[in-house]
Amino acid sequence: MAKEINFRRWIKRGLSKDSKTLDFSQRKIDVQMAMDIAENVSVEGLETIYLYETQLKDLGLEELAGSEFFPDTLENLWLYTNKLRGEGLQAIADCDRLSNLRYLSLYSNKIDGEGIAALVDSPNVQRLETLDLSFNRIGDEGAEAIAKSPNLRKLHTLHLDANGIGYRGMKALAESKSLKSLNNLQMMYNRLDIEGLELMRDSEFLAGLEFMKIDLYPEIGIYD
Repeated sequence: MAKEINFRRWIKRGLSKDSKTLDFSQRKIDVQMAMDIAENVSVEGLETIYLYETQLKDLGLEELAGSEFFPDTLENLWLYTNKLRGEGLQAIADCDRLSNLRYLSLYSNKIDGEGIAALVDSPNVQRLETLDLSFNRIGDEGAEAIAKSPNLRKLHTLHLDANGIGYRGMKALAESKSLKSLNNLQMMYNRLDIEGLELMRDSEFLAGLEFMKIDLYPEIGIYD
């Protein structure tokens, strides 16, 4: 009974006045807590859930994704500054209730190339418009997976800062036929080089880019 009252308090404090946003951020959510949330918390009609800075790990996210905690109306999911890896992203990919997501923030986790490949290979991300992967570990492998994915055709904003991306990943992005809707790309603090940037600048497939934030911008003169 105590746990049930506690979760009612969490919901009361975290639910917006219009009942469309639930904020459980900056609380410690270990696996047991995630299991309890999955069993006890379900709010219909939510459009946004904040779960940032919760120390959430893969097993915890798997519990949440396997329950009714995420409503099928959800459009915005904030998961930044947690401890998520590949299995956590696989849980998102497999969760049909997340197929309406437009905004997904995964900033500052522990995601590698294999993990992001699992996510972008899923048809459940086909409605994504903004994807923030900054300060992870996706590398060239992850950039290639994003570039080749047929499920990101609606993506218009992509943050890839500090991911160890080099020439190979930049070349893949430049040759991507699936990112034609992209108009905002951020790639600060990567392993960039002039040749790769020139490929991206001259790419017919990235012609819709209106904004690119990148380390070598002053040297190459993209969008000045």
